[in-house]
Amino acid sequence: MALFLPKNVQPLAPAANLDNWNDQIEIDTSISSLDFFKKPTGMENRNVEIKYHQLIDDARAEPASFVQAILDQTPKPKGRNAFSSIHVVGPHESVKCNEAEKTIEVLVNGAQALKKELHLHRLNEAGCKANTTPMDEYNAIFEVASSLLLSKADRASLLVFVGWEDSQMDSYAAFIGMLPFRGVQVALISRRQTYGDMLRFTTPSGTFDMDGLTAARMGKFSVHAIFGNLPCKQASEKVKTWLPVDITQEQGKSDVVEIPFKIGGLTLPMLTHNGPCDDALKALASLLSDKYPKGFTPIVSCGETCDALGYGQDMLDALGQEDGMLFTHKSGETYKRYDNYATERLFDTVNKAKSGTAPPVIIAVGGGVNGNCIGLIAALTNADFIEIPTTPMHYNDAVTSAKKAFSLVVNDKILSKNILGAFYLPQLAFCVNEWLLTISSANAHATVGEATKTMNMLGMANSTVGAKDFHNILGAAEFASDFTKILEEVEGFDNLISFIENPATLRKKRNIINIGKKIAAIRDANLAKENQTEKSEKSKGFGLRLGKFFASLPSMTSLATVDSDSGSSSESESDQEDDLETLMEERRELMNKFRESFYSLSSEKRKSILSFLTTINREIVCAKAMFLAYSDPFEKYRALLFEYAHTLGHGVEAFANDLYLKAKQCGVDIPSDAVRLHGQCVGMAVLWAGEMSKNLGKLEGEGYTLHQSFPYLFNRNNGFSFRPLRDLCDELGVECDEFVEKVLQVVRRDNKRGYCNCSDSKKSVDQLVTCRPGKMLRSDDPNAEVRYLVEVDEDWQGDVLAKAFNGYFDKVADLQEGEIKFLPMSQQRIRKNGCKSQSKKVARHIRTLLMAAYQSDSDHNFNL
Repeated sequence: MALFLPKNVQPLAPAANLDNWNDQIEIDTSISSLDFFKKPTGMENRNVEIKYHQLIDDARAEPASFVQAILDQTPKPKGRNAFSSIHVVGPHESVKCNEAEKTIEVLVNGAQALKKELHLHRLNEAGCKANTTPMDEYNAIFEVASSLLLSKADRASLLVFVGWEDSQMDSYAAFIGMLPFRGVQVALISRRQTYGDMLRFTTPSGTFDMDGLTAARMGKFSVHAIFGNLPCKQASEKVKTWLPVDITQEQGKSDVVEIPFKIGGLTLPMLTHNGPCDDALKALASLLSDKYPKGFTPIVSCGETCDALGYGQDMLDALGQEDGMLFTHKSGETYKRYDNYATERLFDTVNKAKSGTAPPVIIAVGGGVNGNCIGLIAALTNADFIEIPTTPMHYNDAVTSAKKAFSLVVNDKILSKNILGAFYLPQLAFCVNEWLLTISSANAHATVGEATKTMNMLGMANSTVGAKDFHNILGAAEFASDFTKILEEVEGFDNLISFIENPATLRKKRNIINIGKKIAAIRDANLAKENQTEKSEKSKGFGLRLGKFFASLPSMTSLATVDSDSGSSSESESDQEDDLETLMEERRELMNKFRESFYSLSSEKRKSILSFLTTINREIVCAKAMFLAYSDPFEKYRALLFEYAHTLGHGVEAFANDLYLKAKQCGVDIPSDAVRLHGQCVGMAVLWAGEMSKNLGKLEGEGYTLHQSFPYLFNRNNGFSFRPLRDLCDELGVECDEFVEKVLQVVRRDNKRGYCNCSDSKKSVDQLVTCRPGKMLRSDDPNAEVRYLVEVDEDWQGDVLAKAFNGYFDKVADLQEGEIKFLPMSQQRIRKNGCKSQSKKVARHIRTLLMAAYQSDSDHNFNL
């Protein structure tokens, strides 16, 4: 039985599509017994359990023994035999609970006697009041969770929550412990007089609800042991049955593509609708009406661009529910933080829906940042969650992970990416393909950047060599593919970029967004007025219809160019409504013209673009399912491989966002080609990781060329070049040493820390490819090897970062006289006149070389 499976999972069974491999298995019979070809059954039959340990107050007389009992009886993280540090969370001093304060004193003294590192954190005063509001609770939770991280808690830390007489406040333990690294071990010292429901914690306002039996949590529960004066007891219950949206009515339709995906043995329905947008939204509305026959309360979340494009409002209107809310927020990685995704109105809407017959359904319309963040709000409130991606990255990367998270951001500076979160599944992922047409060039490059990572780490996994490379991934055969086939879609990618960057396309999109800003300005002005005059009462007519317009933040107002009288207080509601109707109709007409410009492309170009989008989505989704379906749904072991190139990638992403903030403060315009999204930073970091492997002698010759060729193939439009960022650095007076140090500061707080110990403080953990794409370097440390982690020295990382700053990796792949050549983008002739060979010809040559490398391994009887 594999290490990562729940106790009640049945013996392994053959993978679903084993027949597809029969020819290869007959050639190499040694592979048929690999875990790669087997899958566990019964993963849906999860149990959640917790033990209550009697630890009476009198035991505090011996502080060291008291603390040791907690350390011994709280389960350790897998692979660890001790906790790295203790973080005690107690009530605010204003609570004046003598018993809680005595317990805290004992914990401090006991840890000191045991020579254990201990940090004390306090809830804020507002969060400890008798009648807390949802916002009070929310802020209290995230302030303490952030404090843990700033105190250098890691994955092996223990959180000890000290409760007081108001036992409902015990719920803070569940939510605070859930967040850092998407879960640290939690010991709750409770003063409850009865056991209560030990598998469910709800805050006093009822807003935040950690129900361990909710199927979307896949059995993940955030409290691991409870201590108190009551006799010992164990609670254990089966997780509820997973019942996602039933997509039967859409299956088999000519304009609908279903992408197979599983996580933790559960099927997550994923649909792509290739027809007109209106038809797609009608289909979605029908699916959700069947799911919620008594109605539901849609809470549609979208960022600034999707709001301006009208996607959020279009979604809310199409669903046709009696009540609902449009929740808009600031966009971008700098705003991937908890204060950007919570308002009184949002939580009031959630609570009202919970109290009625139309439950809240949180719907993420937009990119991956929006999906990650509002998905975490769904996890906190125990609401159903739907994802409607408007970027390929959201669809194939963010959706295909149960991880939902905020970053740690202080004073607009990203300190650590995606480090405060939870695991929570959406009920459905539904992609409206026409909505993907409004992505930016940066979005398209970001999608490819993540794909170059996946291709390099998995290669041709549907081969005998690939099966041996990943022999210990349970049931991988069901989803294994030749992921490098994405390379041959490069022509469709080039055509997509040409469409996106066409001046006419950019102009049409800009006009739509400008109208959207005006709509938002009127909406936000109306919201401000309603908040002043009719805060608790529904308006009639205009106010009632606009009830679903209301956003969380006036995020668009400051950006809008509106005539001075268009939203003035003297204008009547009727006039505002007329203006709004006119503007919305104008936006609809402009959007139709925008889409017509795509359909006016030649049939060949349209097909190539759709083929690129379909292929890259399908292959990346299958790659994720290969690991998450059975082997590692919580991405803590083998599936941590998807963090390849993310250590430095997250670092440069945080640096770039800090640079953009500095530019704004200095009044410096940020050129569009200097914008680097997450996936672009990963694509650049793929090149840097390849260079580190080369410097270590682990990736040489053709293997190195193949590895680097993946991002360079897609760099004809400079999407993975550092030069635009360098130009911005020069304008702002940022030099190489500052760049390197700021990236390394983020690396030192990387969310992989704590998985294994490093030999000295100058080292961190990372992942590297060896020999050829599809083969990862392994460590002798079992905790590292199970995650494909290896020790790397800061000096190695600093060296490749300095090279990047100086333009070393600003290159493009070309085919010249039968050889792959990497040409510097500084040669203006490349940018003006193009390379000697078409990108699709280069791609085919790369694939031919890669197939030969796999064949060579097969011929040499490659062993495990």
